[in-house]
Amino acid sequence: MSDETSDPGVVLAVAVGRSRSQAAVFDLAGRELAGDTRDHEVGISAEALMPEVVERMTKMVASIDLPVLAIGMSLPGVVNPDLGMSIDTPAMGGWDGVQLAPYFTSLTDAPLILAHDAHALARSELFNSDHPVRNALVIKASTGLGMGIITDGKVVTGALGAAGEIGHTRIDAAGDRPCRCGSTGCLETVASGWALAQRLTDSGVPAGHVRDLVAAALAGDAVARGLLREGGRQLGEVVATAVNLLNPEVVVIGGDMAGAFDLYTAGVRESVYARANPIATRELTFMAQLHGDSSGLVGCAAMAIESITDAS
Repeated sequence: MSDETSDPGVVLAVAVGRSRSQAAVFDLAGRELAGDTRDHEVGISAEALMPEVVERMTKMVASIDLPVLAIGMSLPGVVNPDLGMSIDTPAMGGWDGVQLAPYFTSLTDAPLILAHDAHALARSELFNSDHPVRNALVIKASTGLGMGIITDGKVVTGALGAAGEIGHTRIDAAGDRPCRCGSTGCLETVASGWALAQRLTDSGVPAGHVRDLVAAALAGDAVARGLLREGGRQLGEVVATAVNLLNPEVVVIGGDMAGAFDLYTAGVRESVYARANPIATRELTFMAQLHGDSSGLVGCAAMAIESITDAS
C-alpha cells in the first residue's frame, strides 16, 4: 500500500468479540493512528455495546481531524454485508437481525463494510505483507472456532458468507454434546476456547475466558497445557480435511489460542500430518497470524481501505 493518497482521510476499524471489542482509526496506508481494546460483559447486546463503541471512536476521530471515508467491522459469525447485520452469530445472542450502520450516523455517513471475523482475519494476511500468501487456511481459535480461506490471493466467503464454519462441524469426539448453535456434536463443544476454559475451571483452576487458559498454560500449568494440545489435535482433525480439499501452502493460526502458538500448533500439526494426504502436506507450513493481537483490526481496516480504492 502506497503512503500517498489523493484523498486524505481515515478509516475506522471495529472488531467485536464475545467478551471484548477492539476499535481503531487507520490512515489509508494502513497505519494505526489511535485505538483501544476494552472488555465487555459476555452476552452484551448490540443496543448496550454499540453506543459505547461509537463514543470511543468519536473521541479518536476528534483528535485526528480527518474525514472518515469507510468503516470496517467484524463479528464472530455469519453476516449479511449488504444489510449490515449479523444473520447467524451463536456467540453473540441478540445481535442477529440488528442493523449496525445506524449506530455510526452520529459520527459519520461513511459506508459500513461488515464481515465474519474469520474472514476479516484472513484479509489481514493479505495486507501490508512483503510476501502475501496465495493459498492459505487462516484459523481463528478463540472463544469459538472459525476459518478464513484464501484461494489465489482472494478471501473466499461462500454463497451466504458461511465459508469456513469449521467450529460447527460434527466430530466423533464430541458425541451428542449440545452446542450453543442449537445442534449437537460440534467441534466447538470440545475444542473451542469456551469449552476448554470450562474444563480447566472444572479441574480447579478458574478460567473465565480462553485468555485465562492460555495464561495458565504459558505459566506452566500441566492441565492447561494438556487441554491446549488436545484442543489443537481435535481442531487438526477438521483442518486435515480442509487441507485435502484446498491444498493450501500455509495454515495460519490466529485468535487468542495463538498466544500459545508452539504448544497449540503442535497439536494441530500432529493431526493434520496424520490424517491429510501426504502430497497435500509436502510443502505445508504453519505460521502465527501476521499482525499479532491486532490482526482482526487490521483485517477490518483492510476491508475499509479496499472499498475506497475499489470505488475510485
